[in-house]
Amino acid sequence: MKTVGVVFGGKSPEHDVSIISAQSIVSNMDRNVYAPVLFPMNREGQLFRGDGGFEFLKSGTGEDILPVSFDELKKMDVIFPVLHGPFGEDGTIQGLFEMMGIPYVGSGVESCALNMHKGLFRDVFAVKGIAQPHYRYFSRVDKTASLKEIRQTLALPLFVKPCRGGSSIGISRVDTIDKLEEAVETAFRYDDCVIVEEGIDITEELEVAVLGRPGRLTVAGPGGLIAGDIFYSYDDKYVNKRTRFQIPVEDLPAEVLSGIRKLAATAFAVTNCFGLARVDFLFNRNSGYLALNEINTMPGFTDISMYTKLMMTTGMSFSELVSALLDLAFQRGR
Repeated sequence: MKTVGVVFGGKSPEHDVSIISAQSIVSNMDRNVYAPVLFPMNREGQLFRGDGGFEFLKSGTGEDILPVSFDELKKMDVIFPVLHGPFGEDGTIQGLFEMMGIPYVGSGVESCALNMHKGLFRDVFAVKGIAQPHYRYFSRVDKTASLKEIRQTLALPLFVKPCRGGSSIGISRVDTIDKLEEAVETAFRYDDCVIVEEGIDITEELEVAVLGRPGRLTVAGPGGLIAGDIFYSYDDKYVNKRTRFQIPVEDLPAEVLSGIRKLAATAFAVTNCFGLARVDFLFNRNSGYLALNEINTMPGFTDISMYTKLMMTTGMSFSELVSALLDLAFQRGR
């Protein structure tokens, strides 16, 4: 029996989503092979251990909860860091695992850091010549000059986002230029770097699930989503749940599907991902225009998460998916 340290919660604005993802993973872990050990992390970044970890983060109470140091993780055979967003998906905690020599699920330090930063991510793919929206990113010290440039060079509508964030938290759509600065300030509440992207004419967002390691990848999808809001907002995802899913996406020619999967595998390789990733695209089926949107190195594992839904279209169960991810972690650990 191998012990799996499941780390969840954390300092990120996606703290609550992390709890839901971790619950799904633990409930689908093969108990004949793996023994999950819960390591809840509060919003201040303090680590705890105990079977009542989920209830502890939700209500502040839970059975057998004790504060522990990160050295406690060394007792585990492998770590499953179910942490979304900053301080979990950005390479910080992965660096800690590397220093401790502990096998862990997911991509390494450089891949997580690159894919988490929307500006640097876009810089890499601009060099590679892969289609993506026009963009500009900046820190607060460059705000005035950057806003002037954006007003002159980018066309409405604009999407304003924290550079390092997820689950659509802090994102605004700007349809009139007088609302731009307000949207930028909203994004600065969640990060010290903001990216502004030019809106493009699309009919849908497509998402592709990738599992494996370089040279041995399973690519599933794409799945399509049609947002109930003007874009795929946090409320759309987790509160109102108004988004409509197509899994798999319908009525696309075989050559288009093949091209999307190939580009997803290329993006996975270019950013040195390992284990898993969800690769997101913006697509217009009328013109055939396809643009890379982002790569998520620790996608959600909730009941509405596209990654798990797509992987299940390959015939893999949720439990088999969790086992495959843990096995990949051990392979890299060797």
